[in-house]
Amino acid sequence: MSDKPFILKGETFNNIFPFYILIDEKLYIKSFGKSMSKILPELKENRPFADYFTIKRPFLENSTAENFIKNINQLVVINTKSASRFKLRGQFEPYDNGFLFVGSPWFVSMEEVVDNKLTLHDFAYHDPLLDLLHVLKNQEVNNRELKELLITIDEQRKQLKKDKEELNKLSLVASANKNGVVLLNQKGEISWCNEAYLTIVKAPLEELIGKNILDFGPCKTKDKAERKRVFEGFQKGIIFEGENTSIAKDGQLFWYKTSKQPIKDEHGNVVYYFAIFEDITLEKQNEEQVLLLSSIAEKNSNAVIITNEKGETEWVNSSFIDMTGYSFEEILGKKPGYILQGPETDPVTINYLRAQIKNGLPFSCEIINYTKSKEKYWVRIQGQALHNKYGEVIKFFATEEDITFEKEFNQQLIESENRLNSLIANLQSGILLEDENRKIVLVNKKFCELFGIDVEPEVMKGFDCEMMAEGTKDFFKYPDAFLTRVDEIIKGREMVIAEEVEIADGRIFERTFIPIKSGQKYDGHLWNYEDVTIKKKYKESLVAEREKYSNIIANMNMGLIEVDKNDVIQLANQSFTEMSGYTMAELIGQNATDLFLKNKGNTIIQDKVREREKGISDSYEININNKAGEEKYWLISGAPNYNVNGEIIGTIGIHLDITEQKRLELQKEQLLKRLEKQNEYLNEYAQVVSHDLKSPLRSIHTLIAWIKEDNEKEFNPQTKQYLKLIEDKVEKMDYLIQGILTYSKVESHKTVSETINLNEVVQNIIEIIHIPENITVSITNELPQMITDRFRMQQLFQNLISNAVNYCDKKEGLVEIASTEEDNHFIFSIKDNGPGIEAKYQNKIFELFQSFSKAEQSTGIGLSIVKRIVDNYKGKIWMESKLGTGTTFYIKLPKKHGTT
Repeated sequence: MSDKPFILKGETFNNIFPFYILIDEKLYIKSFGKSMSKILPELKENRPFADYFTIKRPFLENSTAENFIKNINQLVVINTKSASRFKLRGQFEPYDNGFLFVGSPWFVSMEEVVDNKLTLHDFAYHDPLLDLLHVLKNQEVNNRELKELLITIDEQRKQLKKDKEELNKLSLVASANKNGVVLLNQKGEISWCNEAYLTIVKAPLEELIGKNILDFGPCKTKDKAERKRVFEGFQKGIIFEGENTSIAKDGQLFWYKTSKQPIKDEHGNVVYYFAIFEDITLEKQNEEQVLLLSSIAEKNSNAVIITNEKGETEWVNSSFIDMTGYSFEEILGKKPGYILQGPETDPVTINYLRAQIKNGLPFSCEIINYTKSKEKYWVRIQGQALHNKYGEVIKFFATEEDITFEKEFNQQLIESENRLNSLIANLQSGILLEDENRKIVLVNKKFCELFGIDVEPEVMKGFDCEMMAEGTKDFFKYPDAFLTRVDEIIKGREMVIAEEVEIADGRIFERTFIPIKSGQKYDGHLWNYEDVTIKKKYKESLVAEREKYSNIIANMNMGLIEVDKNDVIQLANQSFTEMSGYTMAELIGQNATDLFLKNKGNTIIQDKVREREKGISDSYEININNKAGEEKYWLISGAPNYNVNGEIIGTIGIHLDITEQKRLELQKEQLLKRLEKQNEYLNEYAQVVSHDLKSPLRSIHTLIAWIKEDNEKEFNPQTKQYLKLIEDKVEKMDYLIQGILTYSKVESHKTVSETINLNEVVQNIIEIIHIPENITVSITNELPQMITDRFRMQQLFQNLISNAVNYCDKKEGLVEIASTEEDNHFIFSIKDNGPGIEAKYQNKIFELFQSFSKAEQSTGIGLSIVKRIVDNYKGKIWMESKLGTGTTFYIKLPKKHGTT
């Protein structure tokens, strides 16, 4: 797959990034976007960047190339040095030995856009700034209207209260032309009323004279106790004041404030009652409206706060008290910022709020506050000043929304996204994520490596995958079939798992396709490519090896079966069929316990299955009945059966019929000899296999040598190189066979314990192995004497020292052997200054055939032999390694050896 970079013309780039700034390596401005010249007319090319701009966030005292490089791939805020003093918000990217700034102005209101003479066409169509400013403007208008309404209602309420007091004082004076006025006798009978009262009761004067005031109008009541109370009050000259309702003929409800005062003669006797009826319907309606709006502000889930022109708190709602933990008394008269802000509150945001409040300007921001108990929380503040009719600031009104959960969720989302991106970036398979339009959203480094793409993954974002697939189809063995299949998969939008794809160079990839949907909406898809060339060849090799060894097993004299974890027979050899009396077809798929232990009530098989699940191998005897019903005794050697992933999938059992042994105990010794003989055959078989494999290798090596000798002058350099490669591979195969043979002998070797001087053993190794002149091997302190097996100690130290010497990559190589003594153990160390071993390989280095070196003589067996010897002595081996510095192997052996 080849890299196809974007080529954008100046006009196209201007349309996408109209506020860009291109800076060379000396930090001089080379060019800038068309809209930059509009908001900053004095901006000129070939002038220093620092003449016009300062970097505000993150703050940079000096504008240097090194500082620019440190701030690549993060948000940057730039301030202009011009009189207009506006900000740019964006990011720096390296470009052509210099830097490219892409971003847009950071305005907080549409007024700033208009003041800078900018229009919609001066912004990129994808820039959301204008939309956000419109939303903020609408929010500002709504907030201002709500604040003005609350202030108006508050002023009306105060005014009404004041008016009520004045009206009470002037009621006697103003009643004649404003309120209803009635003159009563002591019985409550009307003697006279004014026009205002006639309007209230909707009746002519002649119908009212002589009627009792309690029989109609606002004072109407049928309650006997109430009527008695009022009449008695009339007799005593009591002043009555209250509020009453009256329903007009059209059904409309009216509220009246009533006042009944006695008129006394010079002797203090009640002569008349003077009643005043004030229509307070509008006042009641206003009070209800004030209560409604106050309830809205009070019950708002967001905190609401009102301050005076100095920013000192005058009123807060219950949500503010719940959010902060402060009581109304504790916050009253104080500036909210002084008691709510704390150590993690952003100073820049604090200064912004102070400046906006000082200048009487609207403010909107997100800030960290602290509760009374010093618990941190995030709030989104929106506020503005309230002005009187002269334009003077009289109050500030603000709402605070608790966004702590939103902030924590966003932070968790960012962390989750970072972890996911890191996981994808480090996967050992190639990942390609496309959107619904087949544009690249994400690609990892392994994908680029698999397809030979020599660019960073970030550069590929936004590429058209359809065009890229067309351009790279020749990378695959069947180009047209590749394109057809890709189109078929994408149109089908169904998951495809581990589909093999052949590459033109012979490699084999597994391709997986995963569609991504949100409900019914298709959001794109993910491709996963994995190079399975080695895995496939390994599987083919395993199949061949399995067939090979199956033939060997089929001809063994001992019965062999494989059962799964439920004791169901999966495989058996010919010897087992003969032992059991069942045919192969009768055995496969049957439960071994049910077949051979029927009615015996023996639970040994279930016990052994549980042990196999723990990875335990052992031998045991069992009494069974064969197909003919004959009682037999079998000796079974059972071991866990693992799959290629190292998972236990069942048990492998080798069965030996020991019926005669059980019947004739005298033949026990003979039977043991027979088993020993079988083991000797297996050892001899290993020797024969080793010999049979090594003989053809020696023949190949000799034939190559003869061919080179007879045709030295006729071969071209390329042919000689090929012959050299063959010789190297033959030699490596010889090393591998020898290593396998040595590995197999570790446990079969008969241990001979004797007192040996390890100084002599190690010194002998130094003398017999090849050590280049640039490498020094030394014993740094006196090694101990041990009662142990000389052969195994020779193998252990020779493998470790040889590895240190063979893989040394330094001009002056150094290998040091040392030892320390503990109460019950000796600890040996073999230290080198070689290339070191990467951390990801250190856990695998002792596994068989695990070689992480490109050296021809490396077989991946040497350290496995060392590990096996140490394990036999119930010891421990570990390593400390740093890439590029060297490696130290530590071996801990007990002073009193006992092999396993």
